[in-house]
Amino acid sequence: MTDMSSALAYRAAANIAAADKAKLSEPATVEAKAMHQAQQFESMFLSTYLKTMFQEVGNDPTLIGGTGSESWKELLIDEYGKSFAARGGIGLAEPIANQLIKMQEASQP
Repeated sequence: MTDMSSALAYRAAANIAAADKAKLSEPATVEAKAMHQAQQFESMFLSTYLKTMFQEVGNDPTLIGGTGSESWKELLIDEYGKSFAARGGIGLAEPIANQLIKMQEASQP
């Protein structure tokens, strides 16, 4: 169980480092910016969905319980959402990015 917790903590730290690196390299084109925003939205959507799912499932055996376990659980679920979205997600990012681009083009004179 400790090995699994260590692996999850390592993955979460790696995802945070990757997110920090991504923040440093902002997308240059309109399309890239739209896709970046759409992926962030998909990540947030997936995290919200996963939080609801984890509430129904019950306690995670990797989290021992205690004072900080709920905070850790929420952070871990957010990282799951980011990780899923970074790996293609559930297909929301591309249509959202396309719609953002259409809306931006329509608003320009």
